[in-house]
Amino acid sequence: MKLQTLDCTLRDGGYYLNWDFDENLVKKYISSVAAAKIDIVEIGFRFLSEDKFMGAFAFSTDSYLDTLSLPKSLQIAVMVNASELIKYKEGINGAVNYLFDKKANSPVDIVRIATKASDIDKCAEIAEMLSNLGYRVFINIMQIDSIEKDEISKLSKKIASWSTIEVLYFADSFGNMNPQSVIAVMKAIKKGWDGPIGIHTHDNKDLALSNSMAAADFGAIFIDSTIAGMGRGAGNAKTEYLLIELVKNNFGNYFYDALFSIALEEFGMLHKKYNWGSSVYYYLSASYGIHPTYVQEMLSDERYGIDNILSALNFLKSSSAPSFSFEKMNRAASGNVGSEKGTWSSSEWLNGKTVLIVGSGPGTKKYIEPLQNFIKKHKPIVLCLNINEEVPIDIIDAYVTCHETRILIESEKYEELKKPIIMPLSRVPENINKKLQKVEVLDFGLRIQEGVFSVADNGCILNSPLALGYAISIATSSGSDKVYLAGFDGYESSDPRQLEIVKMLNQYKENSDALQLIAITPSTYILDKISLFSKKLA
Repeated sequence: MKLQTLDCTLRDGGYYLNWDFDENLVKKYISSVAAAKIDIVEIGFRFLSEDKFMGAFAFSTDSYLDTLSLPKSLQIAVMVNASELIKYKEGINGAVNYLFDKKANSPVDIVRIATKASDIDKCAEIAEMLSNLGYRVFINIMQIDSIEKDEISKLSKKIASWSTIEVLYFADSFGNMNPQSVIAVMKAIKKGWDGPIGIHTHDNKDLALSNSMAAADFGAIFIDSTIAGMGRGAGNAKTEYLLIELVKNNFGNYFYDALFSIALEEFGMLHKKYNWGSSVYYYLSASYGIHPTYVQEMLSDERYGIDNILSALNFLKSSSAPSFSFEKMNRAASGNVGSEKGTWSSSEWLNGKTVLIVGSGPGTKKYIEPLQNFIKKHKPIVLCLNINEEVPIDIIDAYVTCHETRILIESEKYEELKKPIIMPLSRVPENINKKLQKVEVLDFGLRIQEGVFSVADNGCILNSPLALGYAISIATSSGSDKVYLAGFDGYESSDPRQLEIVKMLNQYKENSDALQLIAITPSTYILDKISLFSKKLA
């Protein structure tokens, strides 16, 4: 049997567009893949869920597909999620009958069942019903790299015994496989299955194409890919690249030139907007066995900065995240919950003194000389948020940090500062704690709890691990009488980072012991403001 290419751009790429592709793009896509001599197009999903808006390719109904000009040269496939059919309130029989008519009445040729190993037994019923309706049935085992090789062989033998599955696919769902592990999986499959094998790769480690070609070399007959690699998370093997390699290695006569225009133009624009593809984040998610949707969702949400994403991945690494959950993502982005009971009491540390909290906004660099003059004249206690290269070490009294990822990044530099570092040790990983033996650490506790801003002598409870909120808590608990802020320029009013800090400041102001917060450099936050150059500060 000759090798078959399956392009699943509208199905896997739909995760970025909610399966709502532009009509003109769809027309050009269909004509391009047909001209390139692609064998199969997996046009989309057939979801049962209808509780939110999703585009046409989330459902790929026969009536919608009939409106498209589908060339007869293309075999048309759709995918179903086994778990969704199994959980359907009217059972598997009701789900299949709801989603599918007889093949004779449908433009669909192939139905691919995506399943986890735990649901494979129930897939036998799904496959039998689809086969009886006249469809060619493929099965796609997800998260294959998390299954022991002996178990893969047993599952393959079981699937073979049904006699309803034409192609057994495996998916590198986490993108953590390499050519050697691909071959190992195929060897395990072949112990129980002698039919065609297919592979679906993800590009978390820049290995999607290499893994696909390794599978082809070892006898895989069906190879998945997408235009420009568009797909969930880091995306997939790029169809245009795959065809070049297949032709070069005598696996078929494909006309890859037909894809260059749409890959560079329409999908190039989509890539610029959604920025799928391999990155440090996706590489880590693959290495840790974390579902790539965590990275995709955090990258698309401006609330999550670099520290949040790295902290979330570190948290998820130790909490098992093979499937996606919004709740777990939000919890992970805040890192370790921590404790508000530190070992250092700040009570009366400042005792009526003025505090200057220095942030990392553009105002710090722009006004650094006037700030130095202000410090020299008024002698406030200077708290610097994290390590800031723009601020001379000699004018800083203590550094303040509370986010575990930032602590991890900067821990190597703490000893050379020769200054106290105020941080919540309950949120510091054990391996970093060991690096702090020669550093003067003042352990002011921090616990994360939604909707709370509470200050005590030896710690605080905050809504999120914002260094500004943590520093304000320290100033409040230590007996300061006034707090000046420099380098807190702020963001656009609709920016999630702006909204988060505004929320934190409003929560603080509700405290009976809240101090006056005065910005002395430009700031968009709702604070009292006095110019650094005002006579009031002269």
